[in-house]
Amino acid sequence: MIFTKAISYEDIQKNLDKDKDIISLVGCETCVRVAGSGGQARMKKLALKLREDGFNVKDGFLVPTACTPKLGFAKLTSDINTILSLGCSAGTSNIRRFFPTYKVIETTVDVGLMIEDANKETLEITIPYEKYKQELGQSFEAFTGVRKDSLPTKEAK
Repeated sequence: MIFTKAISYEDIQKNLDKDKDIISLVGCETCVRVAGSGGQARMKKLALKLREDGFNVKDGFLVPTACTPKLGFAKLTSDINTILSLGCSAGTSNIRRFFPTYKVIETTVDVGLMIEDANKETLEITIPYEKYKQELGQSFEAFTGVRKDSLPTKEAK
């Protein structure tokens, strides 16, 4: 699986035009959800914040995996011209492939490959990309992306 981190709201907002962009959010329910940088919860939060700030967010939808051909079945409303991708770079590339006439904005950055320990609800970076090589072996809480060493420790019973 690919571990991703969310791009800051401010950096996403810089790529949007309140007067011209009619936005749909496309979210992936796999790697980015587990990493805490995507999924339904983040998609709703991002859509609500954008609307509060005056952006024209029309809709959004989730796909099981944005990096597969199933994305081609998605039907956007006719007035949409901008897509916010809550997927990894492979999912975003796929969105660009299936919707070539739309402005596509990434909301995550790929860090590297991860493994998940479902029993501990943790993720571990096993093969980081060059820019993130310092993340090798780092553990994160599943579904939040919070680094394990920054979480409060649980007291033993």
